[in-house]
Amino acid sequence: MLEVVFAEGAAGSLAIAMGKGEYIGGASSLVVLRDSEDAKQPEKEEELEILRQFEERERRGWEQAVPLEGSRRDILCFSLALSVGEINEDGIGEKRKAALSQLLHVYPRESEQAVRDLLGSARESLQLLQQRAGAGEPVRVWTSEMPDDACGLRWLAAQLVSLGVPDGNVTCVQLPRYLERDDGTAVSFRGWGEVSPYLWGRLARSGEPLPLPCLKALAMEWKQLRSENAPLRTVISGHPVSVAEDFYDSFLLRELAGCRGAFQEARVVGAVLGKYPFGFGDGWVALRIEHMIRDGLLEPVTEPEPEDPVYHRLLRRVGEEG
Repeated sequence: MLEVVFAEGAAGSLAIAMGKGEYIGGASSLVVLRDSEDAKQPEKEEELEILRQFEERERRGWEQAVPLEGSRRDILCFSLALSVGEINEDGIGEKRKAALSQLLHVYPRESEQAVRDLLGSARESLQLLQQRAGAGEPVRVWTSEMPDDACGLRWLAAQLVSLGVPDGNVTCVQLPRYLERDDGTAVSFRGWGEVSPYLWGRLARSGEPLPLPCLKALAMEWKQLRSENAPLRTVISGHPVSVAEDFYDSFLLRELAGCRGAFQEARVVGAVLGKYPFGFGDGWVALRIEHMIRDGLLEPVTEPEPEDPVYHRLLRRVGEEG
């Protein structure tokens, strides 16, 4: 069975799930995000206790894990960020390259190679999909209501319909909104890349067949999105829709409203990503900030180091001191 995902993080977690299937331990670290410079830093003992609880939960998770059959060679990853940029082209071409380059510009020294790697992996996966799914091999797709996954599912449906896959050959696993832990708490995920490897086998049980009429309906939705060819797509009521590129700006402006004098752009990017789990990444937030700089709303106070992300700098509102 072919296993289709739409993000590199998801592919990595799934590959581990198909590995040894047991807890092997490893290095753990704790990242503390503070709302302000005055926020209290956890004591060392608190940090160690949090890490201990995390590692114990991972150990229990592997002990209770449902085995996931398959081979890592069956994983097809299409990390194409299809919710962003032009999509009115066949195959994986120059327009997709342009969209990925735009998103990855935040890492100047790595972006060119990263784009080549993503496109190369996706094109290889597409070739395998055409060969194996076209020959009748079953397909299981792991998706969610995040924009890239929702768009990816519809793009995939168009590929499978064009291949003439038989009815009943496609299974869809939807990422749950919440998942209950054995300690009585619940966890939510922003994407399959956040799912611990020991959970994939359990979640695979929730997969449902995607009948051919549904597959064709999804392919038609992709055709409509392609004809609209908007700069951005989001998910509303479970369906991807075309929107203007400033669709998320109100949430960014909400965070900028509290900034006075010179402020760290990275802190704003992190706050937006942390508070608003809409499926966009740091690249999109940084792009919108660049747009606001061009519009004369913001101006750089410092420049980032050559090896740093472009948002590792100080900004201020135009006309403000500091």
